[in-house]
Amino acid sequence: MDKIINTYLDSITISSPQVSKNLEVYPLLSSCRDTMAYATLTEALVQNFIAVTEVCEGGSVPELKVVNKSGTMVLILDGEELVGAKQNRVVNTTTLIAAGA
Repeated sequence: MDKIINTYLDSITISSPQVSKNLEVYPLLSSCRDTMAYATLTEALVQNFIAVTEVCEGGSVPELKVVNKSGTMVLILDGEELVGAKQNRVVNTTTLIAAGA
């Protein structure tokens, strides 16, 4: 993973600033064309790629178990709702779940 991140960071260049009144923004451009194939949470649920269950029989409010049954990574974004356990949970961090994990 470090190699992928370093390759991407090495490909970034700072472009000319965009200015509006007191705001100045410098676009970061990358020549890296590698892409990562993944399904969104909605796509994964529709295609039955993932299963959402409690971590144990009694359940634990801050924890859920998500099993990715597909050969594709699944991206779950911060703020999305996971349905399918004893109660619905709202995700508080963006997570990329490996294929088959």
